[in-house]
Amino acid sequence: MNIDTFKLISFRGRVAYGISCFENALISLKYNSDDWKIVLRYLWEFTSSNNLEDCNSATAELIPENLMETKKYDEDFERISEDEYLSLYNLYQNIDESINILLRDIHELGVSHAYTNISGYGKRSLDALETLISHMLNNDFPLPDIEPFLKSSIEEDEGWGDEFIGVKLSKIL
Repeated sequence: MNIDTFKLISFRGRVAYGISCFENALISLKYNSDDWKIVLRYLWEFTSSNNLEDCNSATAELIPENLMETKKYDEDFERISEDEYLSLYNLYQNIDESINILLRDIHELGVSHAYTNISGYGKRSLDALETLISHMLNNDFPLPDIEPFLKSSIEEDEGWGDEFIGVKLSKIL
């Protein structure tokens, strides 16, 4: 995969590609897709939200090592409900470490341009995406086709990309 091709894709499109990678990992590991819909609904919000900070706080809460730090639901959780916490806590008990890494990678990608403008082709998000892709390849997970993500151009909204309904790209939702 030539990372230069991603220079044409907006920030939102890059995050969508990362989420699509995560879905491919779940499918490769033969996880029950229904169990992961909570996580995926939060992740896909990123493509259609005008409050990316809110989306980033949700992804931080979804990272298994973060969620499982506490043994019970508390006020530190701003986005996920107590029922979602309990469901995810149980789900995360026996997951492959690659899932934790990929969710962390998606979060890092999502915050790569936090509180800044995207200049040029958005090197920080490109570097974060490259790390995520490396983890995919290291675990022999198949990469998604890049073609659908090229529709979200780096030329849109100063590199951020126009909002779009990302779940249309989902293989699970």
